[in-house]
Amino acid sequence: MTAPLIHIDLYGDPACPWDFSAEGARLRLRWRYGDALAWQHRMVGLSSTPDEYARRGVSLSDLARGRAAIRDRFGMPIDTTPATRFAVTVVACRAVVGVRRRAPRAVDAFLRALRVAAMSTPAEVDDPETIAGAAATAGLDPGTVVAWAAEPGTDQELARDMADTRTPSPAALALRERLATTLDGTWRYTCPSYRIARGPTVLDAPGFQPARVYEVLIANLAPGLILRPNPRDAAEVLAWAPYPLATAEIAAIMESDMDAVRRQLVTAGAHAQPMANDAYWSPGPAGVPQPGGSPSTAAA
Repeated sequence: MTAPLIHIDLYGDPACPWDFSAEGARLRLRWRYGDALAWQHRMVGLSSTPDEYARRGVSLSDLARGRAAIRDRFGMPIDTTPATRFAVTVVACRAVVGVRRRAPRAVDAFLRALRVAAMSTPAEVDDPETIAGAAATAGLDPGTVVAWAAEPGTDQELARDMADTRTPSPAALALRERLATTLDGTWRYTCPSYRIARGPTVLDAPGFQPARVYEVLIANLAPGLILRPNPRDAAEVLAWAPYPLATAEIAAIMESDMDAVRRQLVTAGAHAQPMANDAYWSPGPAGVPQPGGSPSTAAA
Protein backbone atom coordinates (compact mmCIF):
# COMPACT_ATOMS: atom_id res chain seq x y z
CA MET A 1 0.00 0.00 0.00
CA THR A 2 1.29 3.45 -0.91
CA ALA A 3 1.85 5.75 2.05
CA PRO A 4 -0.83 8.47 2.37
CA LEU A 5 0.16 11.72 0.72
CA ILE A 6 -2.28 14.05 2.48
CA HIS A 7 -3.02 14.17 6.22
CA ILE A 8 -6.36 15.55 7.43
CA ASP A 9 -7.08 16.56 11.00
CA LEU A 10 -10.85 16.56 11.24
CA TYR A 11 -12.31 18.44 14.21
CA GLY A 12 -15.76 17.22 15.20
CA ASP A 13 -18.06 15.92 17.91
CA PRO A 14 -20.37 12.88 17.73
CA ALA A 15 -23.26 14.98 19.12
CA CYS A 16 -23.12 17.69 16.44
CA PRO A 17 -25.81 17.58 13.70
CA TRP A 18 -23.67 19.78 11.43
CA ASP A 19 -20.83 17.27 11.76
CA PHE A 20 -23.23 14.42 11.05
CA SER A 21 -24.61 16.19 7.98
CA ALA A 22 -21.06 16.52 6.65
CA GLU A 23 -20.65 12.74 6.45
CA GLY A 24 -21.48 12.85 2.74
CA ALA A 25 -18.57 15.19 2.03
CA ARG A 26 -16.18 12.99 4.01
CA LEU A 27 -17.36 9.90 2.19
CA ARG A 28 -16.98 11.61 -1.17
CA LEU A 29 -13.36 12.43 -0.35
CA ARG A 30 -12.77 8.82 0.66
CA TRP A 31 -14.29 7.68 -2.62
CA ARG A 32 -12.28 10.14 -4.71
CA TYR A 33 -8.87 9.82 -3.04
CA GLY A 34 -8.86 6.45 -1.27
CA ASP A 35 -5.60 5.65 0.52
CA ALA A 36 -3.98 8.93 -0.56
CA LEU A 37 -5.64 10.51 2.47
CA ALA A 38 -4.84 9.78 6.13
CA TRP A 39 -7.50 10.93 8.59
CA GLN A 40 -7.24 11.83 12.26
CA HIS A 41 -10.52 12.44 14.10
CA ARG A 42 -9.95 15.20 16.66
CA MET A 43 -12.59 15.77 19.32
CA VAL A 44 -14.03 19.24 19.97
CA GLY A 45 -15.87 18.43 23.20
CA LEU A 46 -18.97 20.57 22.78
CA SER A 47 -20.02 20.22 26.41
CA SER A 48 -18.08 19.18 29.50
CA THR A 49 -20.84 19.63 32.10
CA PRO A 50 -24.64 19.12 32.07
CA ASP A 51 -25.31 22.84 32.43
CA GLU A 52 -22.98 24.13 29.71
CA TYR A 53 -25.66 24.59 27.05
CA ALA A 54 -28.02 26.26 29.51
CA ARG A 55 -25.27 28.66 30.57
CA ARG A 56 -24.98 29.68 26.91
CA GLY A 57 -28.70 30.40 26.84
CA VAL A 58 -29.50 27.30 24.74
CA SER A 59 -32.58 25.28 25.74
CA LEU A 60 -33.51 21.69 24.92
CA SER A 61 -36.19 23.07 22.59
CA ASP A 62 -33.56 25.19 20.83
CA LEU A 63 -31.45 22.10 20.21
CA ALA A 64 -34.43 20.19 18.81
CA ARG A 65 -35.37 23.08 16.50
CA GLY A 66 -31.78 23.34 15.31
CA ARG A 67 -31.66 19.64 14.52
CA ALA A 68 -34.93 19.93 12.58
CA ALA A 69 -33.60 22.84 10.51
CA ILE A 70 -30.38 20.97 9.69
CA ARG A 71 -32.36 17.81 8.87
CA ASP A 72 -34.59 19.73 6.46
CA ARG A 73 -31.65 21.48 4.84
CA PHE A 74 -29.37 18.49 4.24
CA GLY A 75 -31.66 15.44 4.35
CA MET A 76 -29.72 13.25 6.76
CA PRO A 77 -31.71 10.93 9.08
CA ILE A 78 -31.96 13.12 12.18
CA ASP A 79 -34.38 12.44 15.02
CA THR A 80 -35.86 15.66 16.38
CA THR A 81 -37.50 14.33 19.53
CA PRO A 82 -36.74 16.92 22.25
CA ALA A 83 -34.24 15.52 24.74
CA THR A 84 -35.15 15.27 28.41
CA ARG A 85 -31.67 16.39 29.52
CA PHE A 86 -28.47 17.90 28.17
CA ALA A 87 -25.84 15.39 27.09
CA VAL A 88 -22.23 15.75 28.22
CA THR A 89 -20.53 15.19 24.90
CA VAL A 90 -16.99 14.83 26.26
CA VAL A 91 -18.06 11.43 27.63
CA ALA A 92 -18.49 10.18 24.05
CA CYS A 93 -15.45 12.13 22.86
CA ARG A 94 -13.33 10.40 25.52
CA ALA A 95 -14.54 7.01 24.30
CA VAL A 96 -13.61 7.95 20.71
CA VAL A 97 -10.12 9.00 21.79
CA GLY A 98 -9.70 5.79 23.75
CA VAL A 99 -10.53 3.74 20.66
CA ARG A 100 -8.28 5.99 18.55
CA ARG A 101 -5.37 5.25 20.90
CA ARG A 102 -5.93 1.54 21.37
CA ALA A 103 -7.67 0.32 18.20
CA PRO A 104 -7.11 2.99 15.52
CA ARG A 105 -8.41 0.77 12.72
CA ALA A 106 -11.80 0.64 14.47
CA VAL A 107 -12.20 4.34 15.27
CA ASP A 108 -14.07 5.19 12.04
CA ALA A 109 -16.63 2.44 12.61
CA PHE A 110 -17.02 3.31 16.29
CA LEU A 111 -17.47 7.03 15.65
CA ARG A 112 -19.92 6.29 12.86
CA ALA A 113 -22.02 4.08 15.14
CA LEU A 114 -22.02 6.77 17.83
CA ARG A 115 -23.13 9.41 15.33
CA VAL A 116 -25.95 7.27 13.97
CA ALA A 117 -27.22 6.48 17.47
CA ALA A 118 -26.98 10.09 18.63
CA MET A 119 -28.48 11.64 15.51
CA SER A 120 -30.93 9.13 14.03
CA THR A 121 -32.52 7.88 17.28
CA PRO A 122 -33.58 9.51 20.56
CA ALA A 123 -30.51 7.99 22.30
CA GLU A 124 -28.19 10.34 24.18
CA VAL A 125 -24.58 10.21 23.08
CA ASP A 126 -23.23 9.98 26.64
CA ASP A 127 -25.47 7.11 27.78
CA PRO A 128 -23.43 4.00 28.67
CA GLU A 129 -25.87 1.94 26.56
CA THR A 130 -25.22 4.14 23.52
CA ILE A 131 -21.45 3.82 23.85
CA ALA A 132 -21.71 0.06 24.45
CA GLY A 133 -23.93 -0.37 21.40
CA ALA A 134 -21.50 1.61 19.22
CA ALA A 135 -18.63 -0.51 20.49
CA ALA A 136 -20.46 -3.73 19.62
CA THR A 137 -21.38 -2.40 16.16
CA ALA A 138 -17.69 -1.62 15.55
CA GLY A 139 -16.68 -5.13 16.61
CA LEU A 140 -15.23 -4.02 19.94
CA ASP A 141 -15.84 -5.30 23.45
CA PRO A 142 -17.90 -2.65 25.28
CA GLY A 143 -16.13 -3.21 28.60
CA THR A 144 -12.76 -2.80 26.93
CA VAL A 145 -13.85 0.49 25.36
CA VAL A 146 -14.92 1.75 28.80
CA ALA A 147 -11.51 0.76 30.19
CA TRP A 148 -9.67 2.53 27.36
CA ALA A 149 -11.71 5.68 27.98
CA ALA A 150 -10.73 5.64 31.67
CA GLU A 151 -6.98 5.50 31.02
CA PRO A 152 -4.98 8.62 32.00
CA GLY A 153 -3.40 8.71 28.54
CA THR A 154 -6.85 9.00 26.98
CA ASP A 155 -7.74 11.95 29.18
CA GLN A 156 -4.45 13.65 28.30
CA GLU A 157 -4.97 13.10 24.57
CA LEU A 158 -8.54 14.40 24.72
CA ALA A 159 -7.27 17.49 26.55
CA ARG A 160 -4.80 18.07 23.70
CA ASP A 161 -7.58 17.70 21.14
CA MET A 162 -9.75 20.22 22.94
CA ALA A 163 -6.85 22.65 23.42
CA ASP A 164 -5.97 22.46 19.71
CA THR A 165 -9.62 22.99 18.83
CA ARG A 166 -9.54 26.17 20.89
CA THR A 167 -6.40 27.47 19.18
CA PRO A 168 -7.55 28.22 15.61
CA SER A 169 -4.92 29.11 13.03
CA PRO A 170 -4.54 32.68 11.74
CA ALA A 171 -6.27 31.59 8.53
CA ALA A 172 -9.23 30.27 10.52
CA LEU A 173 -9.37 33.42 12.63
CA ALA A 174 -9.68 35.41 9.41
CA LEU A 175 -13.02 33.61 8.91
CA ARG A 176 -14.46 34.10 12.37
CA GLU A 177 -18.04 33.68 11.18
CA ARG A 178 -17.09 30.01 10.70
CA LEU A 179 -15.79 29.71 14.27
CA ALA A 180 -17.53 29.70 17.64
CA THR A 181 -16.67 30.94 21.10
CA THR A 182 -16.54 29.10 24.39
CA LEU A 183 -18.10 30.35 27.63
CA ASP A 184 -14.90 32.23 28.46
CA GLY A 185 -14.81 33.91 25.05
CA THR A 186 -12.10 31.72 23.49
CA TRP A 187 -12.41 31.15 19.76
CA ARG A 188 -12.70 27.52 18.68
CA TYR A 189 -13.16 25.49 15.53
CA THR A 190 -16.73 24.50 14.74
CA CYS A 191 -17.80 21.01 13.69
CA PRO A 192 -16.65 20.01 11.20
CA SER A 193 -13.38 21.84 10.55
CA TYR A 194 -10.53 20.46 8.46
CA ARG A 195 -6.78 21.05 8.60
CA ILE A 196 -5.37 19.53 5.41
CA ALA A 197 -1.59 19.03 5.28
CA ARG A 198 1.10 17.83 2.95
CA GLY A 199 4.39 17.88 4.79
CA PRO A 200 4.86 21.25 6.48
CA THR A 201 2.17 22.97 4.39
CA VAL A 202 -1.23 23.16 6.12
CA LEU A 203 -4.46 24.57 4.68
CA ASP A 204 -7.46 25.28 6.90
CA ALA A 205 -11.15 24.87 6.06
CA PRO A 206 -13.04 25.95 9.19
CA GLY A 207 -16.72 25.14 9.52
CA PHE A 208 -19.17 23.25 7.32
CA GLN A 209 -18.00 23.21 3.68
CA PRO A 210 -19.05 21.51 0.44
CA ALA A 211 -16.83 18.62 -0.64
CA ARG A 212 -15.57 20.60 -3.62
CA VAL A 213 -13.89 23.09 -1.27
CA TYR A 214 -11.79 20.28 0.18
CA GLU A 215 -11.04 18.95 -3.30
CA VAL A 216 -9.71 22.37 -4.34
CA LEU A 217 -7.45 22.52 -1.27
CA ILE A 218 -6.15 19.00 -1.88
CA ALA A 219 -5.51 19.84 -5.54
CA ASN A 220 -3.37 22.79 -4.44
CA LEU A 221 -1.33 20.53 -2.18
CA ALA A 222 -1.08 17.54 -4.52
CA PRO A 223 -1.94 18.48 -8.11
CA GLY A 224 -0.66 15.15 -9.42
CA LEU A 225 -3.23 13.05 -7.58
CA ILE A 226 -5.42 11.01 -9.91
CA LEU A 227 -8.99 11.01 -8.65
CA ARG A 228 -11.44 8.16 -8.95
CA PRO A 229 -14.33 9.25 -11.22
CA ASN A 230 -17.80 9.71 -9.83
CA PRO A 231 -19.66 6.42 -9.28
CA ARG A 232 -21.60 4.96 -12.19
CA ASP A 233 -24.66 4.41 -10.02
CA ALA A 234 -25.87 4.05 -6.45
CA ALA A 235 -25.30 0.28 -6.45
CA GLU A 236 -21.59 0.85 -7.00
CA VAL A 237 -21.49 3.12 -3.97
CA LEU A 238 -23.14 0.50 -1.75
CA ALA A 239 -20.68 -2.16 -2.89
CA TRP A 240 -17.83 0.11 -1.79
CA ALA A 241 -19.28 1.52 1.41
CA PRO A 242 -17.91 0.23 4.74
CA TYR A 243 -21.34 0.50 6.42
CA PRO A 244 -24.96 1.33 5.47
CA LEU A 245 -25.34 4.82 4.04
CA ALA A 246 -28.13 7.37 4.17
CA THR A 247 -29.70 8.53 0.91
CA ALA A 248 -28.15 11.98 1.35
CA GLU A 249 -24.68 10.46 1.73
CA ILE A 250 -24.99 8.41 -1.44
CA ALA A 251 -26.26 11.48 -3.28
CA ALA A 252 -23.28 13.50 -2.01
CA ILE A 253 -20.77 10.89 -3.17
CA MET A 254 -22.41 10.78 -6.60
CA GLU A 255 -23.16 14.53 -6.77
CA SER A 256 -26.72 13.53 -7.62
CA ASP A 257 -30.30 14.23 -6.61
CA MET A 258 -31.70 12.30 -3.63
CA ASP A 259 -34.87 11.26 -5.46
CA ALA A 260 -32.86 9.93 -8.38
CA VAL A 261 -30.62 8.03 -5.96
CA ARG A 262 -33.64 6.46 -4.23
CA ARG A 263 -34.97 5.23 -7.60
CA GLN A 264 -31.60 3.64 -8.39
CA LEU A 265 -31.44 1.97 -4.99
CA VAL A 266 -34.91 0.47 -5.37
CA THR A 267 -34.09 -0.74 -8.87
CA ALA A 268 -30.87 -2.35 -7.57
CA GLY A 269 -32.82 -4.21 -4.87
CA ALA A 270 -30.96 -2.46 -2.07
CA HIS A 271 -32.13 -2.99 1.50
CA ALA A 272 -33.52 0.07 3.30
CA GLN A 273 -33.49 0.33 7.08
CA PRO A 274 -35.92 3.17 7.88
CA MET A 275 -34.68 5.54 10.54
CA ALA A 276 -35.85 9.02 11.56
CA ASN A 277 -36.92 10.89 8.40
CA ASP A 278 -35.11 8.64 5.90
CA ALA A 279 -33.28 5.31 5.77
CA TYR A 280 -29.88 3.65 5.72
CA TRP A 281 -29.17 1.55 2.64
CA SER A 282 -27.12 -1.60 2.20
CA PRO A 283 -26.80 -4.18 -0.59
CA GLY A 284 -29.79 -6.48 -0.96
CA PRO A 285 -29.63 -10.26 -0.45
CA ALA A 286 -28.29 -10.83 -3.96
CA GLY A 287 -25.60 -8.19 -3.54
CA VAL A 288 -24.77 -5.49 -6.03
CA PRO A 289 -22.03 -5.11 -8.65
CA GLN A 290 -18.52 -4.62 -7.28
CA PRO A 291 -16.87 -1.26 -7.88
CA GLY A 292 -13.76 -0.63 -9.92
CA GLY A 293 -10.22 -0.14 -8.61
CA SER A 294 -9.03 2.45 -6.13
CA PRO A 295 -7.78 5.81 -7.29
CA SER A 296 -4.07 6.21 -7.82
CA THR A 297 -2.02 7.93 -5.12
CA ALA A 298 0.65 9.12 -7.56
CA ALA A 299 1.46 12.79 -7.18
CA ALA A 300 3.65 15.34 -8.83
